[in-house]
Amino acid sequence: MTRIIAALAEISAGYDTLFCDLWGCLHDGHAPYPAAVAALAAFRAGGGRVVLLTNAPRPNRYIIQQLDRIGVPRSAWDLVVSSGDAAQIAMYAGAVGRRVHHIGPQKDDGFFTDRPEGMADAPAVERVALDEAEGIVCTGPFDEMTETPGDYRATFLYAKARGLVLLCANPDLVVDLGDRRIWCAGGLAALYDEMGGTSL
Repeated sequence: MTRIIAALAEISAGYDTLFCDLWGCLHDGHAPYPAAVAALAAFRAGGGRVVLLTNAPRPNRYIIQQLDRIGVPRSAWDLVVSSGDAAQIAMYAGAVGRRVHHIGPQKDDGFFTDRPEGMADAPAVERVALDEAEGIVCTGPFDEMTETPGDYRATFLYAKARGLVLLCANPDLVVDLGDRRIWCAGGLAALYDEMGGTSL
């Protein structure tokens, strides 16, 4: 039978490391959840290590800046790992070529300018127009507040006809930003797959 717990402290003594999702678990995109912050800080105070995981499409340093900005104290965590980190490494390793078309908001430009640790000597990746691209990197819609995957149907028809592979930097389909639901890169990748394209 499944054991229902009321607080992390009931089971945390048996662990030395805790992996915790960010969005919806530690914050809502605008503000931290005080009880979650307190639970993680208490776990660390007892000698535990906290690794925060997120599907955000940006390198972790941008996630850390966001955590600082919305008030998640550094006493609540040790390390942040993002899907953006993993996708960025794949991009610099050549997963979708060296000339890529970026689909995503301007706030994700750091994905292309901040090289991941250990990739300083990797060949350069150039952002180009879709008709010049060897592949696509998708970090989300250009305008996440108004666009849906359907807005990319024509782009994806053209990309599929050219055989372009899409690297998805955030597998989430949607995310709740405060009280608003917005589309993520995963929603666009799902449509590309549905249309017969290939996404990673």
